[in-house]
Amino acid sequence: MIVLDTNQLRHAAFPHGAVLGMLSKIAEVSGHKLALPEMVVVEHVARHRHEVEQALTSTRKAFATLGKAFGQDLSDRVADLSADEAAQQRRATLEDSFVVLPTPTGASDEALAREANRRPPAERVWEDAEGKPVKARGARDAVIWLTLLESASQTSEDIWFVSMDRDFGNEDKSDFHDVLRDEAQTRLGEHAHRLRLLSGGIDQLLRELATPTKAPQNLETLLKSNIVAYAVHIAMRGPDLFMALLPAATATSGFESQGLALDESRVMRSTTYQVGDRIWVSTQLACRATKTYRYSVPDAAGVLSARLTKVAFRFEATVLMDLENGKPHSAEVVSLGPITVEGTTHHPGEVFGTFEATLPALE
Repeated sequence: MIVLDTNQLRHAAFPHGAVLGMLSKIAEVSGHKLALPEMVVVEHVARHRHEVEQALTSTRKAFATLGKAFGQDLSDRVADLSADEAAQQRRATLEDSFVVLPTPTGASDEALAREANRRPPAERVWEDAEGKPVKARGARDAVIWLTLLESASQTSEDIWFVSMDRDFGNEDKSDFHDVLRDEAQTRLGEHAHRLRLLSGGIDQLLRELATPTKAPQNLETLLKSNIVAYAVHIAMRGPDLFMALLPAATATSGFESQGLALDESRVMRSTTYQVGDRIWVSTQLACRATKTYRYSVPDAAGVLSARLTKVAFRFEATVLMDLENGKPHSAEVVSLGPITVEGTTHHPGEVFGTFEATLPALE
């Protein structure tokens, strides 16, 4: 089992990072489960809520300023958005992506006692170099450690804790702090070696599970293959996308989706690893696409005529591609970023209007 610390979840740019997509696939191929201590989930969701609160505050101030400038109320654009709802969605996404390791009973009290007594992984220093008192901290790290110990005692599989937090490790970063290693030995006995610290973070983990290699020179061409386009098409099917891109129109008999075209994709970041005889490329793409809708409009006599409307939009996607003999063997979209509508065009040429509005991420 691979357990990520809070800093590594952030490093992996959950939920849309190319590194995370690679890690998920390599873990799947090598038979490892991905897990998070419950405290990591709490920390991550709290940070996400805070960031959304800041974004909403800034956005509402900006809309208020624009509303005064243009003499209209723009606040309804974000009126129904809340940081609590965003936090709930993020937690649900985490629980769908990872095994969540529950906090053991009594761990919170024990963690506070460790913090007060300066026991690892809590802060160990009482005074700084100038003799000034150092504030106690580290109760959350202690809860994470106690969760790891409890989980290790309940399973026969290896547990690799991936963290770059120096409070967990010894001086040369080769293992847990001596106090923690002794504690693991006492609790787990001959199985203590199954609990391991990877202080080099996800980069160290990927080096151990796979072999880093150079990205194909023709990566841009490979990403324009029909296999990748089809993977994006499959990922973007469903009612959420249909409703998110549905054009505004009146006097229609209903919209029907006529398909989606991937117009452009640009590589933002990529990582490439070899697992056995397979090459895996995880790529973050900035994409532009067009979705076509068919609908009917009545004329003066009430006769319906068919029309087509094309909605141009952009989004980010993390695509995981499996190469065989230098060609795409398979591809899948492991995450989708926010959808931004760029324009709506009524064919054969009449333009309903061009606008821009960022919609929630489809996760």
